[in-house]
Amino acid sequence: MGVLDRFRLDDDVVLVTGAASGIGKAYAEACVDAGAALALIDIDDEGIERVADDLDAETLALAVDVSDHAAVEAAVEEIVETFGGLDVAFANAGIGRLSRPIDGYPVDEWDEVMAVNLDGVFYTVRETANAMDDGGSIVTTASALGSIASQWPGLAAYTASKGGVVQLTRQAAADLAPEIRVNAIAPGWMRTDLGDGVLRENEKLAGTHEEMAAETLLGRFGDPEELQGIALFLASDASSYCTGGVFTVDGGWTTT
Repeated sequence: MGVLDRFRLDDDVVLVTGAASGIGKAYAEACVDAGAALALIDIDDEGIERVADDLDAETLALAVDVSDHAAVEAAVEEIVETFGGLDVAFANAGIGRLSRPIDGYPVDEWDEVMAVNLDGVFYTVRETANAMDDGGSIVTTASALGSIASQWPGLAAYTASKGGVVQLTRQAAADLAPEIRVNAIAPGWMRTDLGDGVLRENEKLAGTHEEMAAETLLGRFGDPEELQGIALFLASDASSYCTGGVFTVDGGWTTT
């Protein structure tokens, strides 16, 4: 098998959560290009249907709240029933809440972020691992802010949840080896509604977008499509000796 062939996902069934937009949509598009059949999950039912309609592949689109364990469990069962199995899962769904410093951070917002960003990833990893009878690959979406603190207050829940995803990924890799590989992608600031959008829309952070871009070695935010290469690498046999890894893709932001 040639090296480029190792990146192929022909005959594989791939699940992507949070697939209606941004990073999840980019992952889905990359997997289609690599030959996979896709199961797409998002709480945005109309958005997930649009993405499914635009993809030239066999797809199953399900409106699911990943913070609901029973809903995730049922969705994975439907995916296996529809496709006959599951080979790759991207536990990608997440939300961000730019709020107040930790001494005034609203408890309900903390609970909401943790329910999606950490509990939802746990539910996805748990149920997809149980569905991978012949082994497979699970890829979580962490964040560069999962290993460093934000210099802007108001991101306590987000940074804590993504730090939790990093450790959950490592522990899952240890628990599930050698049959299932588990790795994390840790993006920096990306041009998505969650990353770029938060900075642009918050009046208190006027000018922050330009400041953050200037602090990356590449001098700009990333585009979701720039995560497609690492996503295919971790999903496919090209990364057959990788597990428990956290792969930072942040334009060099955390190196300075």
